[in-house]
Amino acid sequence: MRGRATWLAPSAGALWALGIVGCVVGGLIDPAAFQRVWLCSFVFWLGLPLAGVTLVLVHDLSGGDWMETARPILDAAIATMPVASLAGIPSFVGLSSLYVWAHPDANLVNAFYLNVTGFFVRYAAYVIVWNLLAAFALWGPRQGKLPIAPAFSWISGIGLVVLAFSAAFASIDWILSLESTFWSSAFTYLQPASWFNTGMAIVLFAAALYGSPAPGRRDHMADLARILLATTIFWAYIEFIQLLVIWEENLKTEIPWYLTRLQSDWHFAAYVSAGFGFFVPFFVLLWTPSKRSRRVVATICGLIVISRVADVWLLIMPEFKQGTPFGLNIAALLALGGAMVLLFLLGLRYPHRLAPTAVMVWRADHG
Repeated sequence: MRGRATWLAPSAGALWALGIVGCVVGGLIDPAAFQRVWLCSFVFWLGLPLAGVTLVLVHDLSGGDWMETARPILDAAIATMPVASLAGIPSFVGLSSLYVWAHPDANLVNAFYLNVTGFFVRYAAYVIVWNLLAAFALWGPRQGKLPIAPAFSWISGIGLVVLAFSAAFASIDWILSLESTFWSSAFTYLQPASWFNTGMAIVLFAAALYGSPAPGRRDHMADLARILLATTIFWAYIEFIQLLVIWEENLKTEIPWYLTRLQSDWHFAAYVSAGFGFFVPFFVLLWTPSKRSRRVVATICGLIVISRVADVWLLIMPEFKQGTPFGLNIAALLALGGAMVLLFLLGLRYPHRLAPTAVMVWRADHG
């Protein structure tokens, strides 16, 4: 691995520095715009550790030889949880510039839930719970590709339930509440599915990039590609169902949520999200040989990552009437993404320091 990726860390560091400079300049010129774009970056990158934790907990209950290839990559993804979960603080220090319900004069029927105190209490709970689950996923009694001992599998089961509910409520707090009068029960499935899809694409991209010619590894990558395809289909299904139900109901309290996005300057993101996030991956990954090709899998994962960035922009940015420089969105992605990627690469370089019990065959195969 070290021989193949010597250029990645310096590149990530350079992009990180460029992103920080852009965010500092943009934040000084327009602090409110910085909060908006940082929220997008925070929501996007959180998918990496959430997907890592989810996949490890799922494997505890289902098993699968693919974990032999995925485990070190998942460990590196999970190790980014402290940074990813706390990264929302720069956006949340001034809630009133993001959320209407945070204004002192807001008069909402759901103020019992949408209030500043409740928001920060729940955010603290998410950070604590997710980092505890990340620690369990990293340091639980496992041996490489083997799932956790049966005596501890109940913890993984409960952990998955807690993770699902907390991710659902976080999606309400951070995204859905941008429009305080809009509600969609499907969204509590949609955004967690998007997070898992994002993280899964990044994990599989790394697996394809550092793929080993060792026997069986192509089968492992194909198994992971099948999981990615399943999550892609699930995300698209929930997205379509939400659109279909709201469009058929034609309620004036719901339709504007879509009209705001489709009539905004960000409408192009809908086509990127649908095309790169579903149609291309669906038809390519249906073909079995494509799941075994490192180049094809890496390309599809890259397209999915682009689609998930576009989807986050489409969900968040149209809610704000103020113009936001597109370059500031890119700077926020690079600033947080640079830190995440550097930490991720550090975990890949020293897997034994993250999870000493993990199988070291992967590390030996990659130098």
